[in-house]
Amino acid sequence: MNGVALVTLFVGAGTYLIRAGSLSLGSRVQWPDWVRRWLSFVTPAVLGALLGPTLLLHNNQMVPLAHNAMFVAAVPTALVAWWSRHLLWTVAAGVACYALAVHWL
Repeated sequence: MNGVALVTLFVGAGTYLIRAGSLSLGSRVQWPDWVRRWLSFVTPAVLGALLGPTLLLHNNQMVPLAHNAMFVAAVPTALVAWWSRHLLWTVAAGVACYALAVHWL
């Protein structure tokens, strides 16, 4: 078994065990406040870790913000998401902003 398959297997098993454990224990365990507070930061941290390189890099090179259609489209899309709190409006704004940014940049 090659290295990529082995890593994929371990990551998949870890993800499954974490999800299965939280689903089976979720309603029966009263989590301490510090754990709930800590867990509330996981989603934004993962989202930032995934989006940061996607928005700012191309072929592992920093793209100038004035020529970066993804970043230019992400800013108004984030504002629409914050203002509307509605997934459909956010997706529509993101698609429209990206199309305009690609066209103009």
